[in-house]
Order: sequence, then C-alpha cells, then structure tokens
Amino acid sequence: MTMDMEEEVKPSQVNDITAMLNKDPQSKRRILTYLLLVSLLLFLVAFLLGYITFRKSCKSCMEMDSECATTMSEDESDYQIYVPQEKELYWDDLHTMLKKYLDKQEIEDNIRKVSEFSHPSGSEQQVVLSRYVYQKLQSRRLNHVWTDSHYVNLPFPNRLSPNFVQLVEGNETRELLELEDEEVYCAYSAQGKATGGLVYAFYGREEDYIRLDEMNVTVKNNIVIVRIGQTSFAEQVAVAQKFGAVGVLIYPDPEDIPQSPRGVGILASTSFNGHVHLGTGDPFTPGFPSFNHTQFPPVTSSALPKILAQPISSKIAKKLMNKLSGRLAPREWRGRLPSTLYYLGPNLKSPGLRVQMGVNNDMKSTMIYNVFGSIEGLQEPDRYIIMGAQRDAWGPGAAKSGVGTAILLELAHAFSEMTMNGFKPRRSLLFASWDAGEFGSVGATEWLEGYLTMMHLKAAAYFNLDRAVLGKNTLATRERTVTTLPRHCNTQSLHSRLRVRDTVTHSHYTPGSGGERHSNTLPPALTTTTTTTTTRF
Repeated sequence: MTMDMEEEVKPSQVNDITAMLNKDPQSKRRILTYLLLVSLLLFLVAFLLGYITFRKSCKSCMEMDSECATTMSEDESDYQIYVPQEKELYWDDLHTMLKKYLDKQEIEDNIRKVSEFSHPSGSEQQVVLSRYVYQKLQSRRLNHVWTDSHYVNLPFPNRLSPNFVQLVEGNETRELLELEDEEVYCAYSAQGKATGGLVYAFYGREEDYIRLDEMNVTVKNNIVIVRIGQTSFAEQVAVAQKFGAVGVLIYPDPEDIPQSPRGVGILASTSFNGHVHLGTGDPFTPGFPSFNHTQFPPVTSSALPKILAQPISSKIAKKLMNKLSGRLAPREWRGRLPSTLYYLGPNLKSPGLRVQMGVNNDMKSTMIYNVFGSIEGLQEPDRYIIMGAQRDAWGPGAAKSGVGTAILLELAHAFSEMTMNGFKPRRSLLFASWDAGEFGSVGATEWLEGYLTMMHLKAAAYFNLDRAVLGKNTLATRERTVTTLPRHCNTQSLHSRLRVRDTVTHSHYTPGSGGERHSNTLPPALTTTTTTTTTRF
C-alpha cells in the first residue's frame, strides 16, 4: 500500500511543477538562461583543451625537425642548399657584351647605304630610306616596330626663280655673282629682295656688333657678311636683325674650315645649308603636334626671322670682300681668304655700288616619317631609355645622318642579341630615327609635342647619336663626355640623378647649324650634348 501511494504521489508532483512553470513565465526564462550559459561554458572549455593539445603537438614537431636537421647537418655535411641570386650588371659587363655583338662591318655598310644619295625631307630618296630603316629594325627582332607621320610646312628652293646675289648701281645690275649650287639655301629665311652696303661682322655674335659700333661702322639698313662658326645660322640672323641689318650672307672661311688648295678640305665653291628658325619644330604649329593636317589657330612662331639670309661659298665671299673699303678689320677678325684684305665696310670701293640679294624659297606641306623600334623593359616597361638619330640630310650627310643612323641600327641589333642571350634591361629601350632634323629637329619636336606629358614623366634618358664621330682630331672636353657617362652613373650611390650640362668638344671647325654638301672630307665639328639620365639602365 505504501508503494502504491508513492507511485500515486509522483505524477501529481510533476504535474504540480509543470503547472507552476506554466503559471510563472519568469522562472521559465531563468532556466533557459542557465542552460545557455552552461552550454557556452562547455564550448569554451573544449576549445581551450583543443588549443593546448595542438600547441604541444606543434612544439614536439619543431623539436623533432630541429633534431632531424641537426642530425642531417652532422651526418651529411657535404650537402648544401643553393639559392640562386640575380646577377647585377655593371658597365664593364655591358661594355663587354656590346663589343661582342656590335658589328663594325655592318656599321660601315649602313653608312655607305644611307649616304649614297642626297635624301632631304620630302624627297623620294628619303621615303626609300625610311622604308630601309623600318625593314632593318624589323629584322632585328625587336618587340615593336612602327612609324609616326606628320604633315609639316617646309621651305625648299624655287627652281623657277632661284635665289641670287649681285652687285647693283642704282637700278642696273653690274655683276651677277652666280651661286654655284642653287639647292643651297637658308630654310625659313624671309622672302624678297634686300639692297644695301656690305659690312663684315666676323662671326655675327652680339659682341661682334658691339665692337663694330665702337669702331663707328654702321650696320643698320646694310647687308652683313659673316663666317660660319661659333654660333648657329639662326642666332647669326637673329642678332643681325636685332642690330638693324636687312640681310645676312654666311660663308665658310678657310681659317675655320680647311679648303683646297691649302690642304685636304672642301672646295672653294662649297657652301653650306642651314635653317634660320631660332627654335625647333614646325614654326607654323608652335606648341602643337602636326598630326594629319590638324587645323590650329593661324599662329606663326615669333622665332622666324624677318630679314633675308643666304649661304655663299668662300669663292663668292672673296669677290665681295675685295670690293669693300673703310676701316681694316681687327687682326683677330682676319681670316684666310686668298689675297684678301679684310675691310669692314659698309661702303664699297666703287662709288654708288651696292650689294643686292634675293630669296624666293617655296613653302610646301610635306609628309615626314619618324621610325621607331623598342625592346620592353623587365621591371619598368613604362620607363624609357631613348636613343635617337637624324635620318634626313640636304646632301649625302655621311657625317651626321649617315653615322647616326648606322650606329642606331647596330645598337638595336646588339641589344636585341643581348636580350636573347640573357640581358634583361630594367627599362624599355626606344630606338628613334627622326625625319626633318635639318630644319630644326622638326620630326623629333612634333612627336614630342604629341606625347609631351608622357615623355616628361616616363623618359629616363635620351642619347643623341648625331655627329657621333667626326674627323680625326683629338677631342678636349670642358666637362664629362657622354662616353664616360654610363660608367659614372653606375658609381652613383648618393644621388639618383646626374645631369651633364653642355658637354663640348673643341676643334677648329665649329659650325652652328647646317648641313654639308659636296664636301670631300668630314671636318670635325662643335658638338653640344645635354643628357639627363638615372643610375640604372
């Protein structure tokens, strides 16, 4: 009976608890909270136990690895792990590689090919030469080869109405001094006629005109005759205009440029082309790239001269100088024209006789072609080391365009071979063959104007290959030469940039601007190079 009573009590107790929970919701929530806390506590305890066990096992593994490594180093000491390191390239290594891949015979063959004929911009010969350079770069297996074309305004001689120099008295022509080569002219000279007395102004520098003024020699409204050298054609004409001259005649004096029969040199009938724009690029689109006849505001460069300019030979210069009167030139101004006394003028020996010159050049819209090839850099492909050379020439152009183009093509070949044999350039190498360089770096300037922002940010260095080798004279330099620049750059540790200013090679022949025509030899010339580079190639 007792057992029966206990069994009867228990269900009633459970029912009472259930009833109590149903009646008290707060008790229900309290119990659920306790259950949640207990579950969370059990999870944390399990996590900590697992973490401690894992740490102990890792420590045991590390100790075992250490013991194994120690045992291995003791038992197998002959074995070493080799980790290859990238070899650093120094200038001596690069010099050795270049010597290995540069082909002297190929350079000579290219010089002969380029200077076989006259190839001025806009001519059929220049188009053929641009194709030749393009095909050569393609054959060098570069990463990219392409052309860049521009329409520019270039002046050319007028064959129907050639330029002239003559002696006049009143309205009558007394003597026509026939120009030996009607194709020789000053590009961008003003057009028309100019008549006046003749003044010998030495090299046509500003200090020369100041000296003339001190000697009471009148330049204003007269024509000046100046020697090639010391400064460019453009500067000579600009300074003459500043002092009031109406025209400029520019000739090669035998003291500056050796001439036969005084020795091996140019003929007395040789004259030199040159441009007289005191600037670079197409002067009719200043600051704008000349792409595909793009229309720009009708603006002309303020650096174009307003007076006439014409090159003449020393033979014609001798005739004119022998007709001068007035004061004798200072001793240091006297050149080596045969049988000539260097009078200053402006009057001529015959009363009433005056000098008259005429310039009738034609301006033509001309398509020019720049040719490019590139090798991509490994670490900084968007930074460029640029090597450029002028391709056009008024004459055969062996000294300037011939040598420069030949070296450019062979450098492209050498670097291409080097990259296929382990050389890895840090930056991209860009090889540029420029057109219209004789007119004032027109091709290079127009291309640069089109990509000015990009080049300002991404061009690391530019190497100009024009007139890279001239004559046989020993070169004395005022500052570091470009040939020692790469070696010096690689020794720089404190300065990331090096600027070489006005590297000048001194010699007897120092023309400023202009090309050579029909010369028998390659006279040495003044070369000014400005280079900005960084320490890594």
